[in-house]
Amino acid sequence: MNILILFTQPWRVGGAETHVEALLKGLFAHKIFLAINEGSDEMKLNQLQEKTPNLNILHIQSRGANILKWRQSLNRLKKLIEDEHIDIISAQQRTAGLWAWRLAKSTGIKYTVTMHDPWHRAKLKKLYPKIFPQMIVVSSNLTDILIQKYGFSSKSITLINNGVDFSLFQPMNKFLARRQLFIHDNNKMILHVSRMSNVKGAVSLIIIKALECLASVGIFYNLTIIGEGPLRTKIEEQSAQFNQKYGNYITVKNFVKDINLWYNATDILIGEGRVAIETLACERPVIAIRNTNKFIGLITPENIEYACKINFDGKDKQVTDYQMAEEIVAAFKTNKQYAKIIADYVRKNLTVSEMTQSYLHVFNKLLSNK
Repeated sequence: MNILILFTQPWRVGGAETHVEALLKGLFAHKIFLAINEGSDEMKLNQLQEKTPNLNILHIQSRGANILKWRQSLNRLKKLIEDEHIDIISAQQRTAGLWAWRLAKSTGIKYTVTMHDPWHRAKLKKLYPKIFPQMIVVSSNLTDILIQKYGFSSKSITLINNGVDFSLFQPMNKFLARRQLFIHDNNKMILHVSRMSNVKGAVSLIIIKALECLASVGIFYNLTIIGEGPLRTKIEEQSAQFNQKYGNYITVKNFVKDINLWYNATDILIGEGRVAIETLACERPVIAIRNTNKFIGLITPENIEYACKINFDGKDKQVTDYQMAEEIVAAFKTNKQYAKIIADYVRKNLTVSEMTQSYLHVFNKLLSNK
């Protein structure tokens, strides 16, 4: 099968990029073309090309106000579809879906649209069910949003959980990982990894406030925040204020290459989505949270199946500084045997192979309905 994966954002670092990278690995037996937006991180693209030498990468311009460049990119994609006999487009996110819809009008090609988050900025929500015939979502929460807010039929939505490359994310000795990262062995460490958007980045601020609650009663933890985005400056300011008052407990870093080492070096992680799955596979406790309204809290053997289904984005508890502080204290008391049970579950149920086969099933079903 010849597949065009349409990714109309710059290729940098984020959950959607990691999702596509895992999908590329699973689709190695097929001929794959990846269209990404100009302004991508060339070093990361080179690393991706090294991992998948048979991958064909195409740069397009799908953002900004330059209509001429949009038209040129659409024509290049149309030519690619015709010359390379592309069978189907896998559009990742809403803008890519709009481009796939436009290409389908002129070429008749079939396409799917993957929804990674609730599309907060989307307007004219009732338009999308009319132009997106087949949706793929990474959590059951997103299914509910598509049905209730957008008006999609449940028949046009397929839930495919994230698949993780567990050959990369495996448990290792914590102290060995720390020595490679030059982290003190005795640190009680919390890790948070996220794109610092207005939604996800705000979680970093909640964690800092929770640490202030704990510090007020004499409990201190080291926090490492890894990420980039529009809230980075505010997060750095809040971190600096905490450090000035209590000592150098909080560090803010750019995205790193050796993230598996960081997962293994930490005592607990606070996060969601793929980051949560990857950390759980490394047998570290996870507090699942995506936004500053409500969250799941500590992941346990009892709630891991539910957490995976909703991609670790739950409404079980109200997000407050004190509630987060309680979850942190509980996470540090997690039974190590629980961590192994949870890791076994994610390794069994969230594989790249299972995710890929689910995608191919949807592709083949669409193609058989020509």
